[in-house]
Amino acid sequence: MAGFWLLRTFIEHLRLPPAATVSHERGSNAPLPAVASAPTRHPQTFLIAFALQCAHGTDAAEVLDAARQGCMPPLDDDLRDAHGFPVFAARVADLSPGDADRTPNESAIDIGLTDGEEDTRALEMLHGALPRALDELAEFVAPDPAVVRTVLWLADRDRPDEHGARLATWLRREHLAPRGIAATNVCLHHPRDDAHSFELIDALAADLDRLSSPALALVLAAVSHVGERTVAAWEAASHLFTANTQDGRIPGEAAAVLVLANREGAVLVRRLSSPRLSHSASGRFSPADDFRAKTVTPLLGRLIDTILTDTQVDAARVSSVLADADHRTPVTRDLLRTLSERFPTLEPLSDMLNLGNATGFTAPIGGLVTLLCAAEAASATEGVALCLTCQSPHARAAIVIDARPPSALSPTPTPDPAPDAT
Repeated sequence: MAGFWLLRTFIEHLRLPPAATVSHERGSNAPLPAVASAPTRHPQTFLIAFALQCAHGTDAAEVLDAARQGCMPPLDDDLRDAHGFPVFAARVADLSPGDADRTPNESAIDIGLTDGEEDTRALEMLHGALPRALDELAEFVAPDPAVVRTVLWLADRDRPDEHGARLATWLRREHLAPRGIAATNVCLHHPRDDAHSFELIDALAADLDRLSSPALALVLAAVSHVGERTVAAWEAASHLFTANTQDGRIPGEAAAVLVLANREGAVLVRRLSSPRLSHSASGRFSPADDFRAKTVTPLLGRLIDTILTDTQVDAARVSSVLADADHRTPVTRDLLRTLSERFPTLEPLSDMLNLGNATGFTAPIGGLVTLLCAAEAASATEGVALCLTCQSPHARAAIVIDARPPSALSPTPTPDPAPDAT
């Protein structure tokens, strides 16, 4: 009954009048133009392997199916609000942090690596996801252990340098060294929002593109918001979804692992047919600018227009659009209007999917889970998918995933003219 009520509320919110649009900004107070100008040439980045985990499993296709079926987070018996009522949460059911029956080798999560249950759950998700992304590449990495140039680790908060060093040591010991990966550069970053996560990957892709030799990079991210401290903090700030705050967040948790390659790296691992990721178009807006909303195009719409123009992809060629949106009205009403205007031929319940109800609120890395599901959707049809991130309150980003066969992108050769008979 609660799930049905939540779905009905979501549908009613879609019927509300359009939200006001605002100008956007990067960081805390530095204004930006409507869309930042992009360089003429953008890197071509191949997503050669990936893995994910969220409340609906470890298979991107299953997560997509759950979204198509209108999944909703259930009530969580382990999480209660200040009045003792259970809250909705998208919890990964098969995690067992601190299981006393497992040996230290099996758990591989040292006490010194984590700070509380949420940290432990996030690391457990990564510990399970990393082998699924890395094992199939081991044979290609073995001849050149240094081909994996760097590791970008996205965390949900800042950590002291010594803590980051311990996490890097754990990663090398448990996952890199056993697979012959010699990556020594492990960079721990705290993205301030989902759009920033995409921007950090853009910078990484640019670094790969500058190399003329085969190069791979590993991106890993995990977050868990299903702890009592988070629920209490959200409720105190009126950010938790309750009967009185229907635009509140639903706690969630997820992990994402991406293996990226430049073109030479994709050739090395024989993955030239892998999905290609565009750069991202991202922007931010300030609530203080709400009074100007009716005079400008919505930020999300501008970003979509920009990324399609930059990648020279016609909107009619986009076969699916995936967003990390959930039930919250300010997000869903803007998203629905923007997508219906630009992709009138796509079906809302099959081609345009919101994954936020499958993952719960997982900022600042939830957009990466959506990105991986978009890659799965594009690969399934050998087409083009558009990924949108809009969970973070005042940040938006868009990225194109192109899984068309390389032959489909090559211009048709023009036949030589017939010789003149005379």
